Amino acid sequence: MVGNKAVAYGAKLARVQVISAYPITPQTTIVQYLAEFIANGEMKAHFIEVESELSAMVAVQGASFAGARVFTATSGPGLFFMHHPMMEGADLPVVMGVVHRSNKSMQPDHTDLMAQRDNGWIQLYCENNQEALDTALMSYKIAEDPRLSTPTVFGIDGYILSYTAEPVEVPDQEMVDEWLPPLKAPWAPDIHLPVQEWKKRQGRMYGSQKAWLEHDTKFRSSLGVIREVNAGFEKTFGRSYGNGLIEEHNCEGADAVITAMGTIASTARVVVDDLRSEGKNVGLIKLKCYRPFPVDEIRGLAKKYHAIGVIDRNISLGGGGNVLNETRSAIYDIAERPKVLGFHTGMSGDEVTPQMIRRIAEKTLKSVSEPVPTAVEWVGGA
Repeated sequence: MVGNKAVAYGAKLARVQVISAYPITPQTTIVQYLAEFIANGEMKAHFIEVESELSAMVAVQGASFAGARVFTATSGPGLFFMHHPMMEGADLPVVMGVVHRSNKSMQPDHTDLMAQRDNGWIQLYCENNQEALDTALMSYKIAEDPRLSTPTVFGIDGYILSYTAEPVEVPDQEMVDEWLPPLKAPWAPDIHLPVQEWKKRQGRMYGSQKAWLEHDTKFRSSLGVIREVNAGFEKTFGRSYGNGLIEEHNCEGADAVITAMGTIASTARVVVDDLRSEGKNVGLIKLKCYRPFPVDEIRGLAKKYHAIGVIDRNISLGGGGNVLNETRSAIYDIAERPKVLGFHTGMSGDEVTPQMIRRIAEKTLKSVSEPVPTAVEWVGGA
């Protein structure tokens, strides 16, 4: 099935109760599939038609506040339109699928979701259509964990996955129901209680700098929950994605590694395997969770490898690659730091070829033993 249908199946299997979204390419068919499931009687849910992405986010947040399991989806500019309510609802277990679309073209890069990195939503990135379906299910388990009640968004690369068919194993509904039981929402309002008591029961954080500290502490704690959910998913369904935060591929005995997210990781796997067969000691780190940033895992990598090449399919204009900056920050206090090289590629949907990944990997490996230019390099594109 195509990636958008895999996402829709994830929401269907999760027995979502309320859906709201506004059409935008290349996300639109996700909610078209869900509308068909509802119309055909395959799914029991309320579908709320709205006039904008902002309205869609507010609709699902309202339903979540009332105690429902909810879903929405969007792409690119639609995600920017949701920014304000996303900031306000950062303590509701809303789950959203994002089909990446650049803010400079209709084609994919990660600038849309990266622009929401500071709003308190967990961010997970998917490599293929199977991972999209599985991550949709895991997102509910993470977001609804009573220790968190934290919104979660997962992304797939537009067109590359959204409209491309791949083999996908669909879990049995009974297995999903056992693993993901109905949502219990202790914050759900009681019409006999005043609004302030609702907020108190929900645990919403307002009022002072202390609220920011409490929110940040809880948000960082989600890293442990993500690891737990990934392990539990593997136990039940037989699939896992590293430890849920990062995944090391063909890294044993490596001197250097490259890091990648989303579909670039698929291309990088093949290239790394070829390089290892040639006796070149370079591995791959797939970054699945970007927010919260897995600082401990990155520090662990920095102690194992002599060089890290960071591939960013994004840019913070005037500031560089977001993953590169986070990686350098994470390892800054390590006494003997590895070399960290940055690469931009795949922006606005530009093709990322095996030859380009090979160039990145070989330059990173070369930096272990001899000086190389450390300025961030743009690879490919016109």
